[in-house]
Amino acid sequence: MTQPNRIAIVTGASRGLGLVIARVLAKGGYGLVIGGRDREALDDAAAELLRYAPAVVPVAGDVTDQHVRSNLIEAAKRLGGLNLLVNNASELGPIGPLSTFDVPRLGRLFPVNVGAPLFLIQLALPLLAVGRGLIVNVTSDAASGAYPGWGPYGATKAALELLTRTVATELGAHGVSAVLVDPGDMRTRMHQEAFPGEDISDRPLPEITEPFWNWLIDQNPEEVRGQRFVAQQKDAPWLQPA
Repeated sequence: MTQPNRIAIVTGASRGLGLVIARVLAKGGYGLVIGGRDREALDDAAAELLRYAPAVVPVAGDVTDQHVRSNLIEAAKRLGGLNLLVNNASELGPIGPLSTFDVPRLGRLFPVNVGAPLFLIQLALPLLAVGRGLIVNVTSDAASGAYPGWGPYGATKAALELLTRTVATELGAHGVSAVLVDPGDMRTRMHQEAFPGEDISDRPLPEITEPFWNWLIDQNPEEVRGQRFVAQQKDAPWLQPA
């Protein structure tokens, strides 16, 4: 196994957007630690990524499990450190009006979409500080769009956005940066699950975001700290206007 110069953790990387991000990083020479709940799909992704990356370590399991999170960090340590943490894994949950939403379901959505990213940030901080690394938290326009039926998911992303902006401010002293990325609507399994039986072929595939990710990994983390980006434009600038 070749020792990589840069190392990234990408959660939710077995398919969809996470796999697209991991593929861009692999082609950019990153050693990868990839996470996902579906072990078979994750192993398939790792096999593909090894065509490009100097090293790929799959860590299967639910990101809300503290042992899985620890395994992700330990795998990065074995590869030599950590330069980039991409918190991509998230759960949509049922689509429907808040008036009939099963409120206990929030006990699942917030741990996946908010708690797990924060836990991973805390665990990764010592490694990221060494390399003055970057945290990328994947968000959604549902965080502020108030779309009917998307309230619970949007609430988790709104919380993640505030958390990210705060972390970006707090971690400056450690030399660690954090950004938000809104990938936009895409033709993914998660999006299809939000619209069962409907045709979502009008949505672009997540590969549409590749130019953005290629741009982001070439940036100085300190120069993008605290910013929010939209990833579906074909060309820069991707910065979301304030």
